[in-house]
Amino acid sequence: MAGIRHLVNYICRGRRKSLFLLLATIGAVCFIIGRLSQADAGFFSLFTGGNGVRARDLGVQDVAAGRQAAPGAAPVFPDPMRNDLIRGQDGDDDVKVKSINDKKLNIAAVKDAGYVSALNKTWMTWKDVDSPGIYRACVPKPPDDEMAEVVTGGLIYDTNDMTITTCLESCNEMGFTYAALGKGTQCFCSDVKGNSSLLRYMDSAHCDIPCVGDKKYNCGGDKYLSLYRTRVADTRCSHMELKSEGSLPLIALASFPRSGNTWSRQLIERATGLYTGSYYWEHERKQAFGSKAFPGGNVDYKLKQTICVKSHLSLTDHIKEFEGGAVILIRNPYSAIVAEVFRRHMFEKQQSAEEAMEYFKSKEWEAFAKAQSEKWKNMAMQWLTYAPRILAIHYEDIQARTYEELTKIVKFLNVEVDPQRIMCATHEYPSSQSTGISLGNHGSKTRVYLTYDPFSTSLREHINGYIKTVNESLAAHHQKLLQDYNSVKLF
Repeated sequence: MAGIRHLVNYICRGRRKSLFLLLATIGAVCFIIGRLSQADAGFFSLFTGGNGVRARDLGVQDVAAGRQAAPGAAPVFPDPMRNDLIRGQDGDDDVKVKSINDKKLNIAAVKDAGYVSALNKTWMTWKDVDSPGIYRACVPKPPDDEMAEVVTGGLIYDTNDMTITTCLESCNEMGFTYAALGKGTQCFCSDVKGNSSLLRYMDSAHCDIPCVGDKKYNCGGDKYLSLYRTRVADTRCSHMELKSEGSLPLIALASFPRSGNTWSRQLIERATGLYTGSYYWEHERKQAFGSKAFPGGNVDYKLKQTICVKSHLSLTDHIKEFEGGAVILIRNPYSAIVAEVFRRHMFEKQQSAEEAMEYFKSKEWEAFAKAQSEKWKNMAMQWLTYAPRILAIHYEDIQARTYEELTKIVKFLNVEVDPQRIMCATHEYPSSQSTGISLGNHGSKTRVYLTYDPFSTSLREHINGYIKTVNESLAAHHQKLLQDYNSVKLF
């Protein structure tokens, strides 16, 4: 009260001008501080926000991370297909943000973080196998003089109530395999043959114009198109079959977990026209996703009706069952082990990414990593030693050169190479490396990437010893050696 009386007396004595200048200065300082705080909060939320669901990794192949939200707050994850961010489960406020155009900004924003969420484009949607479409990437819009040749269905319509679903449903009804949206209002439909320039995947941030009919999402850009694969079958590789009993040799598709086995099965089925089987067939046929995605996994693999059989086992007697040999998928053990951590915690235990990250700080982490690296080594060594014939395929290679590596697998499986089928397979299930990373929480299609190294020096020495052992065996069997891995690949 004394302060207020003093202020009144100050004004009454006629010093209004000085007081005005003082208050104006204080107000300006508060405004600047407030704006800086907002800017910092905006920068923070741009890389920690989400589209309504906490991150769940239901098939993660890699791992990574972003900052955590404030204690007690719902995390939010940016979605580059969207023009805004919607807060997580505990909030409902919309937050407008700019598109992510600067790659350096991305890296700077997650430099201090543990993980960053991104869209897993390799997989079809897990919760709805019959979804109207799957997002691929942002692609350059063909020049006007090439448009008719590249975008075979052309511009379907240009409307002020455009939504992604509207465009997808239209292209599905018209029988086109791809839908593309541009300028917020345009819908194009197309089929793709060969190395179409329509599949020149770019950073999703280029598609930064909101859909006029649903401004939460982006529908392309001024010179770019948001590309989606529709549910229309691509006739080049859509026909697949289960052979008659006893007509095929038992060939394994063997791997340590989280090494691309399921993705490879999808590629192999499309490339050969034959279904793949699974050692875990009794479990797969009970799954809503597995039973529909892999019909060959619904039957006993010993009936010899499938082109190859998924296995994560390394028992000698099991390996000797496969008289036709094995394709063994080998991945950087550091990445495979980290991915397995996220699978167990986020898929099996249904934990958030933040909760899963705590495991790397626990006492159990180092013991787990040592045990898993030994299993990784045993998996490779056992199959290299006891399989009658072997083809070692490196996960990193099939990511980078899918067509070439898939061709090797098809030849090993004694199936006639059909270049169009193999090309079609790579279009149906492109690698995440080819489509690029789209930051954001995408529900059950989210994967995460580490931004820091959880492996100690002593742990790396332990794992590197196993890598050396496996490389010696690979060399003895005239297979390509593993790269000189030093740790998990970071975002």
